[in-house]
Amino acid sequence: MNILLAFKAEPDLSMLAEADWLTATDSGNGPNPALMRVMMGSDEQGAAELMLHARDVNPALTLNAVTLGDERALPALRHLAALGFVRQTLLCSKEDTRFNPAYIAEQLALQVKQQNAGLVLLGSQSSEGQNGQTGWLLAEKLGWPCLSQVCGLEADGEDFGVQCENLHQRSRWRVQQPAVLRVQNRGQLALRVPGMRARLAAAQAEVVQLQCEPAETATVSCVSLARNITRRSGIIIDEATPQAAVQRLWREYLAERMKP
Repeated sequence: MNILLAFKAEPDLSMLAEADWLTATDSGNGPNPALMRVMMGSDEQGAAELMLHARDVNPALTLNAVTLGDERALPALRHLAALGFVRQTLLCSKEDTRFNPAYIAEQLALQVKQQNAGLVLLGSQSSEGQNGQTGWLLAEKLGWPCLSQVCGLEADGEDFGVQCENLHQRSRWRVQQPAVLRVQNRGQLALRVPGMRARLAAAQAEVVQLQCEPAETATVSCVSLARNITRRSGIIIDEATPQAAVQRLWREYLAERMKP
């Protein structure tokens, strides 16, 4: 059975300093993602780890990966190859897909059918567009059921046990293929690191590169960028001496909270 990981190789926005964000705000066009390295998002890394865990239990599973973007995504695909993913596909597109989930879902649906995948895992949302719609649109185009907030995956013969968790409850589902799973990683999932021998073997791993057709509808672009400043409220303890400051801190804050 084929399981497909669909991920977005997104720019690492944490590399930008505050001055870069201020400059991007003044220009109104946002930061230039072409100058940043790209990486898998936290949700996608969690999805990949769930797939590897399921493959450890059932070695008959075949893991594949697909992403849409440019050649900067090749290192992420080869990283997955070092972990045991069999087929890596890069859908080459010059479109600005940050605000066009329908176009992404359409391209992914074609790959799901061509690769005969029975299960598709992808993240809940990217750090750029953050629309959270791609998974739902993909399930709609395929006519498959879709589960969100997935945090666990267990292989059980031809079926799968899926765990979903939100702030209020955790649910368990028995899923018969096919299905789309939207993984949400709250820090409980970490993608394993391949060994040096596996990395060297995957350095020249074959990556299937396919050209995407241009989008039929106009892509939504960034018109303006506004900075949202959020500050915490606080009290400044300004006393004549450090001893007086400590006494006030104890009297007005700590004493009440440290009562037995």
